[in-house]
Amino acid sequence: MTEFVALDTFMGTFGIHASSIGVFRIYLPNDLQDKKKETPFANQSNLLKQALEELKQYFNGQRQSFNIALDLDLPPFYQKTLMEVSKIPFGTTVSYHDIAVRAGNPKAVRATGNANAKNPVPIIIPCHRVLSSDGTLGGYGGGLDLKKRLLLHEGV
Repeated sequence: MTEFVALDTFMGTFGIHASSIGVFRIYLPNDLQDKKKETPFANQSNLLKQALEELKQYFNGQRQSFNIALDLDLPPFYQKTLMEVSKIPFGTTVSYHDIAVRAGNPKAVRATGNANAKNPVPIIIPCHRVLSSDGTLGGYGGGLDLKKRLLLHEGV
C-alpha cells in the first residue's frame, strides 16, 4: 500500500509518496502535473505524517537535515552517489566532480550527474546542492529557478 500527500509551500506544491517502508518519491512542483489522490489525514501513517512535518520544517527554516525513512530501489552506483549527496551539509555546495570522487570513481562525473537527475527524493537527498565545477548551477529536475531558490533559502 502506498500513500500520497501534497504540500503547498512558498516555492510551489510538492508531493510526497510513501510506502510502509519509507518515502520513495518527492514530486517537485513542475513534476506534479495532476495531484494524485491524497491519503486522508485520518488514514495517514506516522511515517507519512513525519515526512510531511519534516518537509514543512525545512521550508519554514526550522530544519536542515532529514530523519525520514526512505524506500529506494536504485542501481548500486546511483545509490552510492546519492548517499554521498545526502551528506552535503545544509547551506553548502559541492561539484559533480567532488561527488564522483567521494563515490569512488573520479572519472564518473557525467554518471554522477545522471544519478542526481534520477534522484527520486529531491530535497531529502539535496541534489540541488551539487553544482558544475565552474560554480554554475548545472541542471535540476525542478528547473534552474527552483534550484536557485532552494540554494537562496539555505543561504548560499
